[in-house]
Amino acid sequence: MAINNPLSGIRTYDPTTANKPAEASTAPKTATEETANFLKLLIAQIKNQDPMSPMDASTMTAQMSQLNMVSSMANMNTSMTAMLSQMQSVNFMNQAALIGHSPAVAGNGIAFDGTNQVMLGANAANPLKSVVAEIKDASGNTVNSVDLGAINAGMTNFMWNGKDASGSTVPAGMYYLSLNGTNAADANENPTAYVASAVASVTKGANGDAILNLLDGRTIASSEVQQWIS
Repeated sequence: MAINNPLSGIRTYDPTTANKPAEASTAPKTATEETANFLKLLIAQIKNQDPMSPMDASTMTAQMSQLNMVSSMANMNTSMTAMLSQMQSVNFMNQAALIGHSPAVAGNGIAFDGTNQVMLGANAANPLKSVVAEIKDASGNTVNSVDLGAINAGMTNFMWNGKDASGSTVPAGMYYLSLNGTNAADANENPTAYVASAVASVTKGANGDAILNLLDGRTIASSEVQQWIS
């Protein structure tokens, strides 16, 4: 008469393979597989228990409760993963609706197209009694300047119409914003420069976040936007 081994089908420790990295194609165990393995261990434990000292019923009940808890947590993890995926999809669709709108993003580079005015910003950490904005060309020459006067802490917006100090429209190309400020103690305190550009397209990032591709060539994460202009 053949004797069935109650431990058949259960993985055993193999020191020659224990420390090898798992293959990339190995899929994680499902909740059903984990439950089946647990039941195999429980049946093996019952079959091999000492007849003179059988398993206490309360011990079995505790083990079954742990099994139910593990299964519930696995199901909850699956549900949360599906919910997160749905939320990321909804967020991506909402961000896609921003195409054509202009976010203000930290940076001093202005990609002037030769025609359209550009919205700029000065983000000050503290109130400043005087701020001067300078537009410079690629060679560092000042093209035009704007006296913003006293500004409060936070974002202060202003426009550059693409003209130089004489009122002539400058050629299309890269220009740079420089901000020079003075605080109440007459010390230099320069605000952070911001430049706005319209969103040309939206790409889904690796973690589900929206990546905004701007008309001026910049690619930014949606979390980098400090202010929406339009």
